[in-house]
Amino acid sequence: MAQARTQEQDQLVSSIVDDLQDRIGDGDIKIGSWIRQERIAREYGVSRTPVREALRQLEALGVVEIVANRGARVILPSLQDIAQAFEVRGVLEGHAALLAARNIGQKELDVLHGTDALFQEAAEMAGAQTEEALAQARHIWFQANGTFHTTIIVASGNRQLEMSIEALHHRIPRGLTWTALGGDVRLLKDNAEEHARISAAIEARDEETARDLTIEHSRRAQELIVMRTRDQTSSS
Repeated sequence: MAQARTQEQDQLVSSIVDDLQDRIGDGDIKIGSWIRQERIAREYGVSRTPVREALRQLEALGVVEIVANRGARVILPSLQDIAQAFEVRGVLEGHAALLAARNIGQKELDVLHGTDALFQEAAEMAGAQTEEALAQARHIWFQANGTFHTTIIVASGNRQLEMSIEALHHRIPRGLTWTALGGDVRLLKDNAEEHARISAAIEARDEETARDLTIEHSRRAQELIVMRTRDQTSSS
């Protein structure tokens, strides 16, 4: 029974970590804001113990800094951390794409092709440049992007690779790539084309091209994020 309780506690902490990460990435919890243990415990209907452990894990990931008697403050990873995380993630996801080109089935290919239309829809919707249109474009893009990359990683058939990539995702706020794209229609269309080329290479069973395109895709995202972050830092 003790082991079962420990597993349940670990799952609870992990779910809080994942949800807080999503909320930070989505901008629901802003960079620089404070996370109070008491408030989070009330929101999730749990004691402060799993919340405290979740915040410690987020601190280890470089997402928050814990300040005595104040709580945990959300911090943005340094440019070096972001660049290095994207570099490693690109290599890992590139290998996942190579394996997916070897192992993927028709069902997964259909899912990938379905995201092509969603990426294009997000780009077209962003063209309206209204607050509502951009919010809808963002939602569609997030849906397509998550489905696209998850499908490839799972299709690789390598669980250890999947776990390694997931750990890296936790080091980068989820909304950074969208923020870097900035609702720019041209950038969104380029992004859609990059995804489509990766899908085509995987469908053609062209393992090396799928890998190389995925690595380049990650490098491009890294460049945009670093450039946008520098611009925001210099203007603040």
